[in-house]
Amino acid sequence: MKKYFLIVPLFLITFFIALFAISLRPPSTDTTKKVFVINQGEELLTIGNRLQKYNFINNKYSFYLYSYLLGLNNKLQAGTFYLTTSQKLPDLIKKLATGGSTDYWFKIIPGQRLEQFSPDDDFSVAAKDLEGQLFPDSYLIPENYSTSQIIDIVLTNYETKLAQAKENSTSRLSDSQNLILASLLEREAKTLSDKKIIAGIILNRLNNKMPLQLDASVQYAKDTLHEPEIYWQPITKSDLSINSSYNTYKNSGLPPSPICNPGFDSLFASYHPSSSNYLYYLNDSSGQIHYATSLAEHNANVAKYLR
Repeated sequence: MKKYFLIVPLFLITFFIALFAISLRPPSTDTTKKVFVINQGEELLTIGNRLQKYNFINNKYSFYLYSYLLGLNNKLQAGTFYLTTSQKLPDLIKKLATGGSTDYWFKIIPGQRLEQFSPDDDFSVAAKDLEGQLFPDSYLIPENYSTSQIIDIVLTNYETKLAQAKENSTSRLSDSQNLILASLLEREAKTLSDKKIIAGIILNRLNNKMPLQLDASVQYAKDTLHEPEIYWQPITKSDLSINSSYNTYKNSGLPPSPICNPGFDSLFASYHPSSSNYLYYLNDSSGQIHYATSLAEHNANVAKYLR
């Protein structure tokens, strides 16, 4: 009878030891790294629950116990971690106690050209032919990402937004021409309505073989010839004679490439121009745009709003 009671506890102890040993094994052999974030102030119990939920560990109770055995239960760090489901539990816990990666935000503002936001020379070189496609947005970048990986993130976002902007398009321009047009609209107008009207005006001028005469393109030409401390400053009369293929006062047609990186509204407006008889427009001192169908009407607007 006494031997029986001795055998049962021994069996249970052996069983739980075996169960614990099994729980320490990795959930799988997959070595793919996945993101796991520990938020500031997050408790051990919460962390364990989420690790089990996302299959980084087999058993949250083993995670709790082993964290205590390693003396790391109060030393897990907030941050972003790149974990695999093939990590052994002790290794995973030690990694969580060493601190996560420091991701960072990379922001592109609508209307900026590459030189205004490029984080380093490597990015400038790699992205030099992508002006216009570097979609304005805020991007959370893992600290270990290479320049090419960052560019891939930005371009993927651009392709998604471009597809949305092109839905039910009424434009007859090619995608490359629409991108150039969108970059001009980004610098020439603020609201979607005005951008659509100006898109129509630019198309009217192209159809009538008229020079576009856009200040934004001259600003781009000027800033490209001599890198300024501040980009996109107002142009002077002498700037209109700058010898550049981007000077739309001297050259007919669209500029050869985008002058900045346009946001969604500008992309949308380039694919959905408003039809009108307008051929001219100007911005007054308050930013309001005034349109005209003839040169005489435009000159009257100039006299009224700019003098």
